[in-house]
Amino acid sequence: MQCPICAADADISSYVKATPILRCRNGTCGFRFFDLAKWSSPYDDGDYYAHWRPCDVVVNPWNKARVDMVGRFKSKGRVAELGCGIGETALAFRNAGYDVVAVEESRRAIDFLKGRYPDIDWRESSIFPFLEENRRSFDVLSLFHVLEHIPEPRRVVARLDFSLRDGGVIVIEVPDASGGIARLAGDDWDYYLDHHVNYFDVRSLTKLFGAFGYRRVHLQRTFHFAYPQGHGPKDAVKGTLAWLGLNSIVRTVWRK
Repeated sequence: MQCPICAADADISSYVKATPILRCRNGTCGFRFFDLAKWSSPYDDGDYYAHWRPCDVVVNPWNKARVDMVGRFKSKGRVAELGCGIGETALAFRNAGYDVVAVEESRRAIDFLKGRYPDIDWRESSIFPFLEENRRSFDVLSLFHVLEHIPEPRRVVARLDFSLRDGGVIVIEVPDASGGIARLAGDDWDYYLDHHVNYFDVRSLTKLFGAFGYRRVHLQRTFHFAYPQGHGPKDAVKGTLAWLGLNSIVRTVWRK
C-alpha cells in the first residue's frame, strides 16, 4: 500500500474496530490513514447530524480563539468556512466582522442555521463542487476538523488554491497524531474513530501542503477538552499541557 501523500510504502500500525491504520514509512511524512479498501464509511448511513437536536449555537472562547488566530494574518475579508458543522466558528467569524460563507453537507444542519441566522450565507454542499464554483473568491479558507474526515485529502488541498485570492490563507485544525496525548494513549487515543479516515501531524501536513507550494506561517499546539470548552481556568490548563508537549490538537496557517 502506498501513502496517499508522498507515495512511499506504508504498513499496518494499529487497528480501529478491526479496520487497519496504515503508516507511511517515509520518516519525513509518517502519515497515518485507513486502508480505504477495508473501510466502511459511517457517512453512508445518512445525514451526519440526523440525531442532532437543534438549539441556539453558542460561540465560546474556543471558537473566538480560532478567529483571533486568523486575524493575525487576515483581519478582514471573505471567509469560506468549509465543513462548518453546526456553525459555531462561522458565527465567530461573523461577530468579528468577516464576510462569511459557511459550507456543510448536512441538510438538517443547514436548514436550521438558515432559519436561525439568516445574515450568514449558509450553503448545503460538499467541498469539491463548492470550490469548483467559487474561483478566486476568498481571502480565508478554514477547515477546522475537516481533513481527518476526507478520504482524498490530497485532492482537497490541490483544489483549495482555485478558490483562494492572491495573498489569502488556509487554516487547518486537526487532531495531532504525534501529540503527547496520542503517544501516551497509544491505540486507545480518543481520536481513533471510525469516521476519521486520516491521522495527521505537523510532518504529514507539511508534506501535504508543501507538495502544492504552500509554506506554513503559523503553528499552534493545543489541548482540546471535552465540552464545555473555552472556560478561563481550563484554558490555562490547556495552555500549560500543550507547552509541556501534552497537546491533542494542532492548528496551522498556510499561504503561498
